[in-house]
Amino acid sequence: MRLGPPARRAKTPAVVPLVLGAIMLGGLLGGCAGSSTPAPGTTVRSFLTNWARRDWAAMSRLVERPPADFEQINAAALSDLGVTKARYIAGLTTQDAGVAESRITEDLNLAGFGKFVLHSTLRLVLQSARWRVEWSPATISPALNNGGHFVVSMVWPVRAPILGADGVALTTEAPIVTVGVEGMYVKDPESLTAALTAAGAPSSAVSQALAAAKQHPTWFEPVFTVTRARYLELKPSLYPLAGTVFQASVQRSAITPGLEAQVVGRVGPITAQELDELGAPYGPTSFVGQTGLEQVYERQLAGSPGVTVTVSEPNGNTEETLAVSGPKPGRPLQTSIDPVVQKAAEAALAGQTKNAALVAVRASTGQLLAVVSDPSSDEFDQALDGAFPPGSTFKTVTSTALIENGLSPLSPASCPSSLTIDGETFHNAEGDAPVQDIAQAFAESCNTAFIALATSHLGASSLPATAALFDIGKVPAMGLAAFGGIVPSPRDGADLAASAIGQGRVLVSPLEMAMVAAAIDSGTVREPKLVVGAPDDHSPTHSLEKVVVNDLHEMMADVVANGTAAGTGLPPGTYAKTGTAEYASGNPPPTDAWLIGFNGDIAFAVVVINGGYGALPTARSRPGSSTPSARPSRDWCARPAASADRPIVSDIGP
Repeated sequence: MRLGPPARRAKTPAVVPLVLGAIMLGGLLGGCAGSSTPAPGTTVRSFLTNWARRDWAAMSRLVERPPADFEQINAAALSDLGVTKARYIAGLTTQDAGVAESRITEDLNLAGFGKFVLHSTLRLVLQSARWRVEWSPATISPALNNGGHFVVSMVWPVRAPILGADGVALTTEAPIVTVGVEGMYVKDPESLTAALTAAGAPSSAVSQALAAAKQHPTWFEPVFTVTRARYLELKPSLYPLAGTVFQASVQRSAITPGLEAQVVGRVGPITAQELDELGAPYGPTSFVGQTGLEQVYERQLAGSPGVTVTVSEPNGNTEETLAVSGPKPGRPLQTSIDPVVQKAAEAALAGQTKNAALVAVRASTGQLLAVVSDPSSDEFDQALDGAFPPGSTFKTVTSTALIENGLSPLSPASCPSSLTIDGETFHNAEGDAPVQDIAQAFAESCNTAFIALATSHLGASSLPATAALFDIGKVPAMGLAAFGGIVPSPRDGADLAASAIGQGRVLVSPLEMAMVAAAIDSGTVREPKLVVGAPDDHSPTHSLEKVVVNDLHEMMADVVANGTAAGTGLPPGTYAKTGTAEYASGNPPPTDAWLIGFNGDIAFAVVVINGGYGALPTARSRPGSSTPSARPSRDWCARPAASADRPIVSDIGP
């Protein structure tokens, strides 16, 4: 017996006994029926509970004659939809003559789509005093009744740009084709390897892709990327090969090789590892940022894809569209990089035969204008994340500590050829020099002079504290990983002596030394700024003592006028400090060549790795001029040699 909806409140007392009697009678009859025939609700609840748990075996035991592929069909439906969470809710259950029906609401969450609701009907039959589910694919969704399957299609919006100064785009796009493999179609790995290698794919990339395809046979594994024109040339030889798969797309690249290699980074086909790390809504055919800002700000730049849920017939035609959501565009990423300065900086290092790095900063704001790490084939960013001994450029920090302790550029100093501190002997490059005061010692970059001054006037905490004043040791939070520098407390007098000349255990990045130069230029210590909105974009600043700024300006100007950078072609108005830093072991040990300084509102630091003793990094000044080289200078008391090259700063200055 089936009861109707609840009775309305009676208008007259006479009706009340009749209504109560009917309810009591219905209850008695229901109780009698329940005693001989089970209610279908128990089976409905059990079936839905197991469905939510994806316990196909338990579900199957509740089904009347389950098909052999019962588990596969149910699992595939959830997999095709990308269901991450499911809740199944039973509605009104009706029964009549051994047949029952329950309306089901499937409250699903789809990866990359969100909330998605299906409605279906659960049909049951009473057999041998047990209710059993009469199952078909239509139980999942009526749209699957004809043997179709769910298809979730995603269309990503155009990737948002990375912008430089004045909103200039640092990225461009061009049509490309990515050649890859799919494991389930590979028949002859050796022949496939030979053909891909002959087409120009790196052998290592082929072997890695085939290994990954073996582990994930249904995934696209990229091998190499070519232009659309090159693909058309290769198509006759590659397209017929079993296992090759091709993805046409638009290649996104930075406007310069240096930006693409490190700061901006690259975009490419997603790998199995990246797919595992990123998760929904990314899929095997997605393109993602793989290095630099493209990788760090992947989700901001990519946005969210538009999703369409359809049912596809066995022949591939779309039978029904169930849901559609539009794409959500990504948000542009604003940086401080100035394309004009960046291109000039890359050109300045273009002819270097050794690894080199350069950072240019707007001193009044701390904004990075150019970052170059050469060669661009190396994805490690030496300019931002490299850790190098700064050599004599660190004498700017040591001089600051001395000035803060009461000395001045006119304080007496001498430059003996060697000096022994706590049993360790320190030398200059070519003997002593006629140094009378700190200003001359700074201009000639005399090591023994600064060692004597530091060990006489500074304590163990002086250099670490002064380095901290310049924010050396603080890890930048500007949007990309960067090395913050290390200036440890000296363990003894010899350690203090080494630190005073930027050796021993002192390590910095070119970025940090560019920020030191910027602080001396403006008189204000700022954190480096690269990405607008990054934590350091609004970090507090602090000022250097005015006497420190004035004295260092005077001393760095003298380096250019009369010291180690004299006669090297630095443009008027440049303040600089050269440096040569030993690292590793050897006789003589290898050395890096440094130059830091500022001109107008642009501060800079440049280092040539293994540049040699007393080298001043230089660059070609104009097309057709001599090849860039490391110019000998008077750092470590060495004498300058003539050169037609102009220093890098002349190409990136205002």
